[in-house]
Formats: sequence, C-alpha cells, structure tokens
Amino acid sequence: MNKKRCGVVAIVGRTNTGKSTLLNYILGKKVAIVSNIPQTTRNIIRGILTEKRGQIIFVDTPGIHKPKHRLGKYMNILAEEQARGADLIMHLVDSSERTGEEEGLVVNYLNHAKAPIVIALNKIDLGGKFVPEYLKLWEEKRGKTLQELEDTLIAIPISALKGTNIEKLLDILFSHLPEGPELYPQEVISDFPERLACADIIREKLFECMREELPYSIGVLVDEITERSKKLTYIRADILVERDSQKAIVIGAQGKVMKNVGSLARKELEGVFGRKVYLELNVKVKPGWRQDTEILRQMGIIL
Repeated sequence: MNKKRCGVVAIVGRTNTGKSTLLNYILGKKVAIVSNIPQTTRNIIRGILTEKRGQIIFVDTPGIHKPKHRLGKYMNILAEEQARGADLIMHLVDSSERTGEEEGLVVNYLNHAKAPIVIALNKIDLGGKFVPEYLKLWEEKRGKTLQELEDTLIAIPISALKGTNIEKLLDILFSHLPEGPELYPQEVISDFPERLACADIIREKLFECMREELPYSIGVLVDEITERSKKLTYIRADILVERDSQKAIVIGAQGKVMKNVGSLARKELEGVFGRKVYLELNVKVKPGWRQDTEILRQMGIIL
C-alpha cells in the first residue's frame, strides 16, 4: 500500500497571476480573495487539501513586485520567507502576458531555492502566447534545458479558471512531496485567522463595488468580532485611506458605496459564520498607514 505524502507547497509569482483563483479551485471553496486588481493578497493564506494520497498545505503568498512603500516591502518578505521553508515551490505565471522586469525578480529569487520548482503556466485558456518566454527565462537562468533539469524544474500549462490540467498538476505535486502523516485534521481547509479572513472579505467587496475608482492606499482593519447571541455576530471594521479625498470616494454619494459594500460583505460573512451578522464599517483617514509598523502588524503583514 502506498504511504501517504504530506508537505508544504508555496505558490509564488508576481501580482495578478491567479494564485488565489488556483487555490480556491483546488480546494473547491473560497479561502482567498480574488480580484483583477494587483496586490490583492496581502497576507499568507494556508489552504489545506486532504485526500487519499495525503495532504498538501498550500501557501498563497502576496505577489512579488517592486515595492514603493513599507507595506509592499513586507509583502515581498512574506512571500520570500514562505518559499524558503516550503517542500515544493509552485512558480505561477500568467502565460498570456510577457515576462517583464518583475518576472525576472521572481526567477532571480527562486533560482536560489533548494526545493524543486513546478512552473505552472496559468491562463492557458487565453492561448498561452508567451509560454516560450517563461521557459526560456528559466533555461537561461539555469544554463540548461528543461529536459536536463526535469528532477528539479517541471513545467505544466494550466488554467486555474477553467480547471485545465489541475489534476495533472496535483499528481506532480504529490509525487514530489515527502512521505509523512497529515499535519491538519481532515475537516480543516484553512488556518487563516478569523479577523484577517473577515478583513479580506470586506476588501474584496470594496474591489467589486469601486473597481477603477478604488484607491491603492486602501486597507481594512477588523477591530472587533463579538457573538452578541447564538444567532448574531457583531463585527466592527475600519476602512483606512490616506487622504480626505479618498474617504469621500469610498463613502460615495449619499453613502451609496458603503451601503453596497456593507450589504455584500454582510451577506458573505453570514455564510461564513452561519448566523446573522451586524457589520459596522467606518472609513478613517490615516496618512501614511502603509508605513505604520503597528498597523501592518495588526493586519497580519508583519508577524
């Protein structure tokens, strides 16, 4: 009888390559915020897949990018630290876009990793026009062909949105993980802290309601989660912006944006908690909050 395998797989890549979409597809449930806006994921989110072959602990990391502030710097550090401690690294790329400077940053870092690397060429449903560029980037970095590197570097085209080749991807991941017992109970699919999960849901609804009007300097800090009764959970959260003009945009005319965000977030939170939710949202101006170490710690960015 085959022994079970268990290990940590770090999903690493630049921003907006589909890391959260892939994690949610594999687990069959949303555990990570999904948006077309870059740098959506700001925390380390663990999703746990348990099946007959064993258990994979996926780590969805923030997108690696050129940082412009302390928040961006710590997001890169989080991603790099998680990759360093993983049993296997999945380098997720957007095969519908050219490699670019930031992809070079990702490859430069991952080239020093000791763990095997699986290059998941995502968005193949869009044609995979730039697949050769990504393969060439790695071959030039390693100075060998993929065939010569097959033990430590494996490439596979996938579509996280359509589910193309996801089962083949899982086959590859399990085959490269060490044998060992499961680390989490079978019913657990994520160990993401409750407050950070609530903040992510609120942020996602902000993305949905505001789209191109959304300020990049927006953040959500959940201050309180209290069970008021067996049927009601009270949640209070602050939406942080850096300027008064941004506050007006987030609130919207006659408070319309906030009403929509609150309604959508409350509905999803009620599904998470399995009871009624009273959600209180406050928009606060905090100049330079992305440079504030204490706020970043409260948000789970700095551990």
